[in-house]
Amino acid sequence: MTAQEAVIRVLPDGTAYEASVEVMGSEHAFWTPGMMGERVPLQVEDLEVLGSAGPIDYRETRRGVIAFPEGNYTITYRAPVRDNLLVATFDTPYAVTVALPEGVDVRNPLIGMVSAGGVISSGPNGTTEIAWERITVAEVRFYTPDREILLTTFGTIWLAVALVLILPLLISRRRGGE
Repeated sequence: MTAQEAVIRVLPDGTAYEASVEVMGSEHAFWTPGMMGERVPLQVEDLEVLGSAGPIDYRETRRGVIAFPEGNYTITYRAPVRDNLLVATFDTPYAVTVALPEGVDVRNPLIGMVSAGGVISSGPNGTTEIAWERITVAEVRFYTPDREILLTTFGTIWLAVALVLILPLLISRRRGGE
């Protein structure tokens, strides 16, 4: 059996994402892991459940959970991204694709991160795409070019400070050994 699909597009300002998720059944939960791994309901906006004939009615059964008639649907919604960390969670394995806007990257392991199994590739119009074949939790920490510049600047300053402090020590040991 192939995994259902979810496509997530991070908006250009990096503060939210739009998702399109295939579902089979009569219920769907929107949640994100909390500090201790507990289920925290995800606050979503612009929620729409689409069937083959167009939008269908749904009802919220409890916080973060919606119900609709049994069937195959596509759910679209918008959700927030906090601190450049996107976490998408699913109750069953999904084939997930995350599209990052132009100018945003994940490839520097010091400031970016992609959960295990994610394949990073270049998308259209300078975007970056990350894809997983079957995953229940997809995590992406992305950064902008200015954060990479700050990391390089910070690293260069610390390297210069280390050289200024270590060089006199090495010179004094060398003179002491002569």
